[in-house]
Amino acid sequence: MRPNHRHGQVQRRSRSIFFRKLVEAFDLDGFLPGLASLLLDNVPGVDSIVVFLYDDSKKQLVPVSVSGCSKEGLREINLDHGGLSVVGKFFETGRTFLRAKKQVAKVVAQFFYPGYPEDCRPESLLCIPMVLNDGTRIGCLLFLWAHPNSIFLKDLAFFKRAARMIGLFAYKAKTLAQSQEKKHSNLVCTLSHELRTPLTCIKGYATTLLNGGEHWSPDEQREFLKIIDSETNTMKELIDDLLESSMIESGLLSIRKEPVLLQRIVGKAVDDARLRTAKHNIVVSMPADIPVMEADPGRTRQVLDNLLDNAIKYSPDGGLIVIQCNVGEKEVTLSVADEGMGIAPEHLNRLFEKFYRVKSELAGTGLGLPVAREIVEKQGGRIWARSAPGKGSTFYFTLPLAGASYPDIDEDQSGVPHPA
Repeated sequence: MRPNHRHGQVQRRSRSIFFRKLVEAFDLDGFLPGLASLLLDNVPGVDSIVVFLYDDSKKQLVPVSVSGCSKEGLREINLDHGGLSVVGKFFETGRTFLRAKKQVAKVVAQFFYPGYPEDCRPESLLCIPMVLNDGTRIGCLLFLWAHPNSIFLKDLAFFKRAARMIGLFAYKAKTLAQSQEKKHSNLVCTLSHELRTPLTCIKGYATTLLNGGEHWSPDEQREFLKIIDSETNTMKELIDDLLESSMIESGLLSIRKEPVLLQRIVGKAVDDARLRTAKHNIVVSMPADIPVMEADPGRTRQVLDNLLDNAIKYSPDGGLIVIQCNVGEKEVTLSVADEGMGIAPEHLNRLFEKFYRVKSELAGTGLGLPVAREIVEKQGGRIWARSAPGKGSTFYFTLPLAGASYPDIDEDQSGVPHPA
């Protein structure tokens, strides 16, 4: 019997929840082991799920996540060409297959260890290989039922969609883990250095107030608290940059476009920036007829805040900071210019690389500009910089006007993008 209408609604709701939970659960530590349980909890009717990942070095399908049966009873599936298993053959061709009743026994014998309890063996099995669009083989999903089961087309469509998405996430988790190993030492050194300074400052002034606050005047105590507050903000910015960078690595940084007035975003960013500095004169030059644009207001503001913070930070002696806006036929260009220390030409092309920093005594993780580039590019724009040592820097980024399309973008050796 086919499920009734209400049952179908419940299934659709449950499956929608699964994809949301899949995104929320993504991390590098507990994602893969908990994957089968997450899927089983949100797919009514399935008794067991096994996630196999392909180990290219060993030419094996390795069970990495199991729910509904014992992982200890499962073994790797060898993919040697001398005697491919049924699962192995379908994995290599990327084809889905379903087995029921007597046909199941031959299949499960290839990945259950001998002696596994007969009453725990399934009566129906669905195998869906996980293959990326470029042909990269990730692994396969096994859905197991204790009783013979017929798969409805809608069910099969969902299982295939889940396999595609899980395959993509599993691939990201695997590649991120590999890249994390290489970057771990650099990241730990960067964070320990950058966090130690504000932590030491916060600890020092807090201890001073706790141990002898009565010896300091109210004005002095207030100054100590202002320093603690400022250093806490520095730590928050470092952590925020790291979190945003992690979202970029996992492909989860989201953009939500809506109609926005660019003047308001710039105005609020400048008002807040003026509160953070008394040394700089911030000037805005914007035409009055900027059209309403489709952009993510929060993310666009984040880019502006980053560029303004850099302008303030890298012109420590103060000076003029100029924000300009130019409206073209297809895009709006915003620029933030300062009169600071400037950047040598050999550094310009690397400013937007993760963890890359121009040598300086100033704090920072080297993550702010890479995050800004990701935000701008996800909105269909470009970002670049022009600078000269001792003459200040100007950062530019564009946002497309509604309906605009662009040719492929290339970069010349100065780091300034231009149409190809």
